[in-house]
Amino acid sequence: MSEGLGGASARTASAIGNVVAFGSGEVLLPAWIDRRPDGLYVDAQTAARERGFPTFVERVFAAGAYFVSLDYPLFLSLLYELDAPPGVPQRLAADIAPFPAQRRALYRGVKIAGDKSAADYLFEPLEIEVEEHVLTESGVMEMRKRGEPTQLDFDEFVAAMWEKGLRFGIDEPLVRAAIAGGQPQRLTVARALAPVPGKDASIEEKTANLRRDNAPRILPDGRMDLRQFKNRFPQIAGGARLLKKIPRTPGKSGRNVAGALLEPENPKDFDFAALAGPGTRVVKGMDGEYLVSAMDGFINIDNKTNQLSVTEKMISREGVSMKTTGDVALAGDEFEEYGEVKDRRVVEGKHMTFFADVFGRIVSRGGRIVFKACIAGGQATSPGGSIVVEGRASSATLEARGGEIRIESAEGCEIVANRIEIAHAVNCNVLGEEVQIDKSEGCAIAGKHVRIAQSGARKEIETIIAVLVPDMTRHERNASALEAERERLERQIAELDTRQARMEEEVSGFKQFLALAVTIAKGGAKLSDAHEANWRQAQARFAAPLREWQGLQKLRSEAQRELENLRAELAALADKKAHAGDGIGCSIERIVGDTLVRRLAFQPDQAITSGTQAGELASRLREFGVSGDRLFWGASGSFAWRHDTGECAVGQEV
Repeated sequence: MSEGLGGASARTASAIGNVVAFGSGEVLLPAWIDRRPDGLYVDAQTAARERGFPTFVERVFAAGAYFVSLDYPLFLSLLYELDAPPGVPQRLAADIAPFPAQRRALYRGVKIAGDKSAADYLFEPLEIEVEEHVLTESGVMEMRKRGEPTQLDFDEFVAAMWEKGLRFGIDEPLVRAAIAGGQPQRLTVARALAPVPGKDASIEEKTANLRRDNAPRILPDGRMDLRQFKNRFPQIAGGARLLKKIPRTPGKSGRNVAGALLEPENPKDFDFAALAGPGTRVVKGMDGEYLVSAMDGFINIDNKTNQLSVTEKMISREGVSMKTTGDVALAGDEFEEYGEVKDRRVVEGKHMTFFADVFGRIVSRGGRIVFKACIAGGQATSPGGSIVVEGRASSATLEARGGEIRIESAEGCEIVANRIEIAHAVNCNVLGEEVQIDKSEGCAIAGKHVRIAQSGARKEIETIIAVLVPDMTRHERNASALEAERERLERQIAELDTRQARMEEEVSGFKQFLALAVTIAKGGAKLSDAHEANWRQAQARFAAPLREWQGLQKLRSEAQRELENLRAELAALADKKAHAGDGIGCSIERIVGDTLVRRLAFQPDQAITSGTQAGELASRLREFGVSGDRLFWGASGSFAWRHDTGECAVGQEV
């Protein structure tokens, strides 16, 4: 094939020559292609610099030639500059050979999608016409043609598809497998390379005092929308890095199967300096552009100016609403709000005080929530913390599971806490470990220890008090199962003791051997040489019974350990049962309207104000219960009852 490469070195030039002067399949090689004994090597860097590789490929295929043993991935990389060019010459192909018309005719048309995203090809069995000399019956040699089975060739396939417009993205393993298989099938032989989108410029938070959500959204005009920062008030030190601008990253172009360039969308950018409010400044360093605090203080986000500022105090006077702050998440411990918290707005923090009315949702991280005015139709939660309503709570949900709640006046509220104190409650549902209410009207109350100064009805709705008493059914069932297991282990240990004692009696000398073994193991006896020999003989004699005896001893030790654990568990269950009813009781100093007091069972191994049990108990607050559980039902007098002693005192109104 030396002539196909231009023959002598005189034909090699620094550019592709005029192929008209060459024979079929002959191509003048450019200077950046080196023909070596094992193939054609390309200086990719020079080819990329001179941008001559696409022209060279066009000349090869136009000359009726194709690349033999083509490195197709390298071919695409050089053709479309998909990757950085390597620094050393790369082997492109073994040779360049003519592509005969007879072979070219084997390659049928390819079906390219309208958007040039893919290309399909129909593979089928093929024959090629060959000529041969045949001796006829009359003794004359004739030239005859016949069809001979043949296969396609991947290298030829690349050249043939190039002429048909398929110039990128051929699935080489798929095509080679289809050619080798020889089965008729239509396959998608090429797919476009979709462009990789770039990344918009964004914000990276550089302090834990900011929220840890995604960076703020970029508006279509390039400005930053900081409303998703939720207007926090974290404390920050002067000079601390708050935000870092992540520059936009350009995308990567793709190609359709025709080789045309597919450009990604241009990523968006924004003006970082526009975010710097009072108390902050933009600093440019070697590692990027930062927004830093210029003073010690609290972070504040102004939705009107779309700026981040650092101020001296964490005090808000504008209220919380969709028009002002949106939802608020506070990183600091102390927060005061002098404006209203509107409906459906959320404020998250720790110790929070609200001086105006609250209609939204307040969430504390186990801290203190104080309402100086009113909470109406809203919700306040502080797990393990406290909630104080100095004004009035109306149609609100107040939860301090594991903590306490104190309310001056409540109407139509859902209240859950370990300890609850209410001055005046009307039509409320109350669930707690300890509940103390000065005046209850039409409420449903459940607790272990309930104290009410005055109880009555409200608009024909009675007050229902459920004294929570432990349901020991599960406890007894567990204790019974443990007792049965204890008895089984004691029987097992006794049986093992009997078997060991029988062995010691039935095997002559074995009991003395065991006693001597214990003495020797403890160092209580020293053996002479003669005694040592006798001791080894005894060990050999009693080896089999000793192994059996030790196996029984191992089983006994395991059973004994399990028995001790069971006894400890039974003791703990007994102690738990003995104290399960401590402090349980109810006292009502004065009854002035319909009041029902009943028992309501709870599971003592679960907290009554958290988990599924809290929901179950809350759903049963308004039930009257069965007659056996009712302790009192009346409209006057007084009532007192203790669970541990069963004492019940009912007083009559004087």
